[in-house]
Amino acid sequence: MNIGKWRFTKRQLLTRMSVVGNLLIVLYVFNAHLYVPSTSRLREIAVVRTSRIFSYGSSMDSGSSASYALSVVFYGMREHWLIFCNYTEFAHYKYLITFPRIVRCPENNYSVLVNFTREARDIAAYDVVVYTNVYEWMTPVMWDWAHGNRSDGQRWVMITEESPLYVPGVEPPLKYANTTFDWFDAYKSDSDFVHPYGSYEAYGANKPPEIDLKKYLVNKTHLVAWMGSHCETLQWNRMKFVEDFRKIIHLDTYGKCGDAPVPWNNDQIILEVLGKYKFYLSLENSCCDEYLTEKFWRALEMGIVPVVLGAPYEHYIKYAPPNSFIHVDKFDTITELAVYLIGLNSDNERYLEYHKWRNMGKLISYGQEEQYVRPLNNDTMCAILNKYLRTNPKDQKKIEYFGKRWFGSCSKCGSKDWVNTFMHPKDHTRNNADIWAK
Repeated sequence: MNIGKWRFTKRQLLTRMSVVGNLLIVLYVFNAHLYVPSTSRLREIAVVRTSRIFSYGSSMDSGSSASYALSVVFYGMREHWLIFCNYTEFAHYKYLITFPRIVRCPENNYSVLVNFTREARDIAAYDVVVYTNVYEWMTPVMWDWAHGNRSDGQRWVMITEESPLYVPGVEPPLKYANTTFDWFDAYKSDSDFVHPYGSYEAYGANKPPEIDLKKYLVNKTHLVAWMGSHCETLQWNRMKFVEDFRKIIHLDTYGKCGDAPVPWNNDQIILEVLGKYKFYLSLENSCCDEYLTEKFWRALEMGIVPVVLGAPYEHYIKYAPPNSFIHVDKFDTITELAVYLIGLNSDNERYLEYHKWRNMGKLISYGQEEQYVRPLNNDTMCAILNKYLRTNPKDQKKIEYFGKRWFGSCSKCGSKDWVNTFMHPKDHTRNNADIWAK
């Protein structure tokens, strides 16, 4: 009788110990997964914090500890990055989508914890929340959840290389228009973090020997080319412009929207195809302030004179090499533009005027791959850390997303009436479901 009672009691005890033990393990893992130390002001001397971090896909050992000065989380990052960085040819970028990871910043000897989440409740624990091209993932309800989990002193950063018209995912509902983003990282010069697609730098005292510009006439056997991968644009009818232009001048078209496919990510093949042309139609998908994309800079790199339409003429003058381009808006008709190109084609001396800048300075441009992964890279994280260290939350004003600074920076494609006949009406809606804007 006593032995039976003992066995029963022992069984109960072991069961209770098992239940309690399992509960403690679950609570420990749950807390360890979510735990990131609370936000603290970092001034000239950072408060270095240590925590255990557990996350699927982590390159950090679950039993190790990591020290960092700032915690950054990507909320709802666009899935395309996770796919892109897993491609065999882009395997060198795979470390960028390993979360969490620690980024060392040699400039100040501090580190940044970088993580990723799809859960709004997770963001409260981080110092900085990054929104970057989240496509159509963010719904109005999710914006409510995100704002409901925003912690005091937390910074929200918008990072994009696209124009305001092509990043609907980071567009907050109107009620949050002026209370969402503290900083933004974009191509515009008034961004908190400025990352243009390219730039021009005049030579100083160390000017290299001059090159013979006649090399830019060699093998130039064709007149004008255009390459496009997104046939339907939101702000203006780029395809109609191309179709109208090719009615009056010989124009070869490439890419998904053209007559012959060309891989967008193979610079060598693109050079082989386009390098034989004297002119290239560098037509942006949006007409926005300072929006000079790789279409423009790549044409210059390939030794072609770009014919541009996108940002205002004054902005090309400000950022492009001097006399390196032909702006559509400087002509009174599309026929006048065509006649001008035909005239340059038959006058080598006049044509080479558009290449003289090559002996005056150099281009600084970035490949499409680099631009695509820039929101994730280490330099971007260290730039956020440096700004965080230098600023006081009380002094920071939120960006008016729908104001002139960002969303209002896209207006018309030109000052000439004929150019603006290609503008879509304000109530224009898209037909192509694949386009990444609304």
